[in-house]
Amino acid sequence: METQQQWCDQEFCPDFAKIGSHNIKVYSHAERRYYCATCNHTFSADKGTFFETLRTDRKILLDAMAMLVERNSLRAISRIKQCKPDTILHWLDLAGQHAADVSDHFISGLHLTQAQIDELWTFVKKNRNTFNPQIPTT
Repeated sequence: METQQQWCDQEFCPDFAKIGSHNIKVYSHAERRYYCATCNHTFSADKGTFFETLRTDRKILLDAMAMLVERNSLRAISRIKQCKPDTILHWLDLAGQHAADVSDHFISGLHLTQAQIDELWTFVKKNRNTFNPQIPTT
C-alpha cells in the first residue's frame, strides 16, 4: 500500500491535509487501513470511494461492473459471480452515485450550454476510435 500520497483527514491533527509529511503508516494490509503517527487516528484506504462501505472483494465488484458495461444481464452476472441480482443492483446504484459525485466535483462551475456539451461528447466519441493505447499520453 502506498503512503506517500495519503494525508490525515482529522481537522484537529497538526498534520491535517499535509501530503508527504511522513506521518501516515500502514495499520493493516488485510483491512486496507492506515494510521496517522501524529494523532494516532486510523482510517480506511477506501474512504470516499465506491468501495468504502462494501465488504465484497474488489475483483468481484470490478468484474461485475465491467460485465454491466458490456451489457450482460443481471441474471447472468449473478449466476457467474454467485450473488443475488439485488446485490448487483445495489453495487450499480453505489457506482452511479459515486460517478455523479465525481462529475459534480470536476465539472462544477463550467456553465456549459447543451450545444457545448454535445460538441464535447462528439469530440470524445471521435477520438475514442483513433486513440492508440500503445502511445503513452503525458
